[in-house]
Amino acid sequence: MEQISLTEKYISITGKGPKPSFGGSQEWFSSTQWKNVRGQGCGLIAAVDCALYISGVNDLNIQEYDSFVEQFLSERKLARLFLHEIKIRKYDNLILSLGILPIQISKYLNKRIRILGAKERFRWNGIHGHKNMYEKIKQMISKNIPVIWSLYSPASKIRLYVSLDGGKTFTNKQVFTNSHYVMITGILEDSNPESKHPRMLEISSWGQRFYIDYDEYLDYVGGSLLSKYCSNIMYLK
Repeated sequence: MEQISLTEKYISITGKGPKPSFGGSQEWFSSTQWKNVRGQGCGLIAAVDCALYISGVNDLNIQEYDSFVEQFLSERKLARLFLHEIKIRKYDNLILSLGILPIQISKYLNKRIRILGAKERFRWNGIHGHKNMYEKIKQMISKNIPVIWSLYSPASKIRLYVSLDGGKTFTNKQVFTNSHYVMITGILEDSNPESKHPRMLEISSWGQRFYIDYDEYLDYVGGSLLSKYCSNIMYLK
């Protein structure tokens, strides 16, 4: 088993449970002020977590984390509008919302990375589809940059695994998701030809650690051109 990981401790927030979290969670925000963050804020959380990590902020409490979420909403003027949920009564109160767009995330992150003096810029990789996407993920993790990953398929959901032994074995807890941003924090590769999961990506979602089988991911997105663009990564180059 080969493992590629970030070199620093990933974002950990205290004050929202008995244990420190593994990254932020949109589910923490349920008050009237934040209600749309709870429903549609996964992209916002991914952007804030990435900015914190590349800035060297790894440990903070929920009050400090709240201030960074508010900062994002203040800087990206249209963010609140894009998080707004519209219910359509004609279709049994179907909820429509755009959520945070990749360009809003990249502008927010590029402002931070300019402050750090880096010449690279974050760009949405969607136009390139999934060609070489796995190699780009490995490249970024190897450079100690967490990878924002959008999961989208028009027809299905993707399975999230958990591991109780540091990535040696994986358990399906019947957790599935779709139309959701997560953060890739590591890669596990097993060269054993009999391995059930030769390529597993460690992710942060809802303040917890999960794993996604990359080959299952490719089946999940299929040949959809929309998925090739929308289900992709924020790439630094």
